[in-house]
Amino acid sequence: SNLLPVFVGGTVGGIAQSFLMSPVEWIKVQSQVIGKPWIKVVRGSSSSSTSSSFLWSRGLTATLLRDGIPHGVWFVSYEWCKTNLDEQTTSEAHKQLTIPLFSGAFAATLAWAVGYPFDIIKTRIQASPNNKQHAMTIYGTALELVQEANGKVISGLYRGFGLKLVRAVPASMIGFTTYEWVAGQLRN
Repeated sequence: SNLLPVFVGGTVGGIAQSFLMSPVEWIKVQSQVIGKPWIKVVRGSSSSSTSSSFLWSRGLTATLLRDGIPHGVWFVSYEWCKTNLDEQTTSEAHKQLTIPLFSGAFAATLAWAVGYPFDIIKTRIQASPNNKQHAMTIYGTALELVQEANGKVISGLYRGFGLKLVRAVPASMIGFTTYEWVAGQLRN
């Protein structure tokens, strides 16, 4: 089967959601960093001397990079894994439970391996003080993270990756298994 439509569909979906998720995550990160309820963060951004449109779009490019291609990778790797495992078994129990669970875990791991550096970069950009005179760049932020890790690229750009997988892998396993079950019920 041709996986290009699956990859493109996932990528476009990831890009589309970024425009909503970026400001929502900026509010979340700012609330965590400054310790104020989210509503005060929102009100404070509209009365800030810094352009509120700048604040609301802070981290958007990193969010697009974190969610675009990695969502395509997520969906295409799920379909690829599921298709290849389906060909290896005739067991309905494996097809209905084991394969979607394993494929969901594989997909989440691969997608976050691609997108995680942009997640940590996005968070660093969004956590920066609102009164910074210039916007932090993706490249500059990546360099800063690597420098903080004594020049170790993997350590700098994948800090906290294991914890991300602790959340993302079970969520992907449950999500895809539930999707397959419901789709199967509706087909019957």
